Amino acid sequence: MASPLKKCIVGGVLLFNKERNKVLLLKHRKLGVWIYPGGHLQPEEDPLECAIRETREETGTTFHVVSSTNIEISGDGTVSLPQPLIIMREIVPYAEGAHEHFDMIYLGVADEDYYITNQESMDSGWFTKEEIAELETFGNVKDIIRYGFEVINQR
Repeated sequence: MASPLKKCIVGGVLLFNKERNKVLLLKHRKLGVWIYPGGHLQPEEDPLECAIRETREETGTTFHVVSSTNIEISGDGTVSLPQPLIIMREIVPYAEGAHEHFDMIYLGVADEDYYITNQESMDSGWFTKEEIAELETFGNVKDIIRYGFEVINQR
């Protein structure tokens, strides 16, 4: 019998430039494909905090998160958080063994076009909607990015 997959909660940000016509992507060192910044949840974090931390670590960029909805609810000691663009259940094919990720992908807008490429990535860059079709990545990542372009321009 096959052993169960390691389950992980991860957070990421589909990060757009100020003009909202380009998205910042990283060429992932382990996977060898272009993806949005993100990573694994730490014990003291919620998914939004994870997404913000990972994106700052991997890009060096300052940005603000944009909710995918206009709904905000608070009161009685509660507050709604910005809604992710999408939550994906993904089987990630790492060399040491596949993991099952529950990926909370938020929308973000960069304060400036500055970014860094850190040790987790082979490369980084801003890409237009048209350039996404030619990128070496997973089909669902292209779908998420295309959807992100639609939603970010409505916020």
